[in-house]
Amino acid sequence: MAMGPRINKHLKLSGGNKITVKGPVGKWEPYAVSATFAVVVGQVNEATGKIVLAVGRSDPGEEYKPGGKTVWDADAEVFDPANGVLVDGPAVAWGIAAVEMQDGKHEAYGWSVKTRLVSTAQTLP
Repeated sequence: MAMGPRINKHLKLSGGNKITVKGPVGKWEPYAVSATFAVVVGQVNEATGKIVLAVGRSDPGEEYKPGGKTVWDADAEVFDPANGVLVDGPAVAWGIAAVEMQDGKHEAYGWSVKTRLVSTAQTLP
């Protein structure tokens, strides 16, 4: 799987503690069989300076395979609410794809991207 920034530039924020993360799967390497995706989204609270993090992964029941879905998705949730909530605005997202190869081995591909969180009350561009 050829990796690049595989997270959309705008992500849907729900209630300050959950983000729907989506991105293109990308072009598959010839010997790839399937992939699982994970994501961490971070945002600095401008008022307090605290870093709020949300983590998630693609649903284990979803299969991402060559010739299959072209967009992956995951729900990322804030894992330390004591640091605050996520708000509309800029954030950084880090993703990783664990790709299973035909020989049974796994390869990891990572990337990061600046993104924007958009509440469900707004429309994504």
